[in-house]
Amino acid sequence: MMSLTTDADHLKDEIEKILPQRLSGVFECYGFNFDELLTPLKWKPLVLVIGNYSSGKSTFINEFIGQEIQRTGQAPTDDAFTILTAPNEGESPGDLTGSTLVADESLPFTGLRRFGERLLSHLVMKRIESERLKDIAIIDTPGMLDSVTEQDRGYDFLGVVGELARLSDLIVLMFDPHKAGTIKETYKVLRITLPVSSEEDRVLFVLNRIDECENLEDLVRTYGTLCWNLSQMTGRKDIPRIFLTYAKIPGRHVPHEFEVWEKERQELKKAILDAPRMRLFHMLQEVDKAARELELVIQAMEGFKERFYKRVKRFAKSLAITGGFAFLLGDLIMNLVAGYPADPLLYSLVTGRLSVDSFLWPVIWLLLVIAAGSVYFQKISFPRLVKKFSQEPDRLIDLDSAYDRDLWQRVKPKVSELIRRNARHQIWVRHKKNLSKVRKFVKRDLQSFYERIKRF
Repeated sequence: MMSLTTDADHLKDEIEKILPQRLSGVFECYGFNFDELLTPLKWKPLVLVIGNYSSGKSTFINEFIGQEIQRTGQAPTDDAFTILTAPNEGESPGDLTGSTLVADESLPFTGLRRFGERLLSHLVMKRIESERLKDIAIIDTPGMLDSVTEQDRGYDFLGVVGELARLSDLIVLMFDPHKAGTIKETYKVLRITLPVSSEEDRVLFVLNRIDECENLEDLVRTYGTLCWNLSQMTGRKDIPRIFLTYAKIPGRHVPHEFEVWEKERQELKKAILDAPRMRLFHMLQEVDKAARELELVIQAMEGFKERFYKRVKRFAKSLAITGGFAFLLGDLIMNLVAGYPADPLLYSLVTGRLSVDSFLWPVIWLLLVIAAGSVYFQKISFPRLVKKFSQEPDRLIDLDSAYDRDLWQRVKPKVSELIRRNARHQIWVRHKKNLSKVRKFVKRDLQSFYERIKRF
């Protein structure tokens, strides 16, 4: 365990060093920052445990730790997000309040500030002496309910779950036989929250408390119901593996036929203890995703730049034609209307009386057209271009894969904001050079890190 944790720390340090070296200035140029990218990599590997209020989350955590830390019960017993971990060297056991957690820059929870003061009274860290928590932290969560609103809780529950899921290296989603995937908030978490906050390989599905089924037939029926509900909630036909497990509670009888799932209980615990290894993949997934999101932003800005110069070329062509007519005919029209100048440029060319003075008014008319065209382009044409593509950034880029389309939905608002606020700067940026840097980093450095993880 210590070896895996050490490897994760070394790899994080290397990434923090190499990112600025390889992509110096590129992230900042497009509104990305290293601190936000590396926030999930601070502190210890995190395991997030979520589920409905009777799924046995706290009971499982107590058994895993080997201590009665969390309150348990059939009804909702705890409305707090509780971070359980062992104290580091020099720290004392005890509780830390939510306000302390979100203010500590060495911890990854500062992003929870945006959910307001009401969340802080529902957030706590418990430092307890436990061998199993020396290298990981487990986050116990309030049970998901069926008919609750964000206003009833006083804070954005799904938003908090999403932020913690983004930070976590492993997510354990628990169900129980009595409400196998029928809770409304569970549906929202599976359908909306987790897909945008975490990768699928970080989520473990667990049907807990199977010992409360009356017999194997009842268990098979419950399992089938959960599979059906998951297919409806995720919108997928292929169902992920579901761990079947139960808690060994003193005094509770476990039917003999259910003891065959003891192996799955141990596999689930091993997966949680393996969180430091998941941290390595999580680390590279976050960097990989950020790099590919950055690629899409750069491609979109290059598309905007190309459309800008196409418009400039069309405008310059129109301006040249208009300027040519003004140069040749401007003083002639003045002569017809006002009788001045006496010898327009065309008249001087025909009569052979061409002089330097013959070019005075044609040049003035040409400059007036150029000035008027410049004002029109700066004040009307360019703002229209900015407005058009800030509102319709999809027209700037061609997306070849479903993965790119998913990432594009995440970065599209950033592209719109860049165009709206920073368009004049972006048309001078060397986007192709920046794109080459990012692709070289993904192909060379990132792949090298992946290969190293495989050898751990």
